[in-house]
Amino acid sequence: MRSINHAGLEPYISTPRLDTYRTFFSPSNDIELLGCYLWNKEVAAAFFPLLQVLEITLRNAIHKEAHQALGAFWFDNIATRPSGSLSTSQQRVVRQCHNSIKNARDQIRRDLRLSPSATVLEDRIVAKVTFGFWTNLFNAAFDVNRNTQALWPALLRSVFPNAPKRARDRSIIQGKLIAIKGFRNKAFHHEPVWNIGQPASIADAMLKLLDTKELILEVIRWMSVEGEELVRKAGYVNTIERICSVGHLEYLKHPGSNDIPISRAKRELRGLLRASNGKSTVDITRNGNRVGKLLHHN
Repeated sequence: MRSINHAGLEPYISTPRLDTYRTFFSPSNDIELLGCYLWNKEVAAAFFPLLQVLEITLRNAIHKEAHQALGAFWFDNIATRPSGSLSTSQQRVVRQCHNSIKNARDQIRRDLRLSPSATVLEDRIVAKVTFGFWTNLFNAAFDVNRNTQALWPALLRSVFPNAPKRARDRSIIQGKLIAIKGFRNKAFHHEPVWNIGQPASIADAMLKLLDTKELILEVIRWMSVEGEELVRKAGYVNTIERICSVGHLEYLKHPGSNDIPISRAKRELRGLLRASNGKSTVDITRNGNRVGKLLHHN
């Protein structure tokens, strides 16, 4: 990265975006600045698998229970609180949900070149609607006691079987999903993900990122213990913990500082593994070019 024309990159990243990094990280030079920018990208990428598992688990958990309790195409007939008791924002959420289903149907028909009146399979619609649709379903508008066509509170226990009783509450779950959605949107729209909760320092930013990891894991676990086990055994959690560290940030800010020639790496591999502090990263090079990367995990 030392040979990259950093000034040439800035117009394509944008000066205002880079100024956010300059202000918070106080890099000493353009190389360190680019390292901070790339660190944010690696953090976002590390969270993608966790976010994807959460989204898929959430939609399938709701769909499974709603289909069983409310019938096929349940999303067309969800009960809401009486329209007269809905606030303006709640009415907007209900409209958004209806529009999400309509738009999904229309898009699927266009993609499959079906007639405007053709029936679209239920599973296709479920897969097509966005994460925002699923989080919107936890709005208070859909919380209707003693109504057989309502999602909540009737289905909370079956959708979140592992949630503690005190937390099996629509508003609590909604708050967690809204927080995750905000983080997800930052990651998917290439925005800084390290500034959630207005961190006071770099160390604080790291802690908030790790708190976000725990939040996502918690919601996955409430729905599926197996889902949480999957993301842990797949190494996604270890990857997040390695990247969301000061050590990895410094590694990206100072390219070349951890380089080890391949000849030395062969000789010292066992020693390098023993010396691991749990989260460091070492590049293995041949003639100055990176040919491998040694990632240390706990």
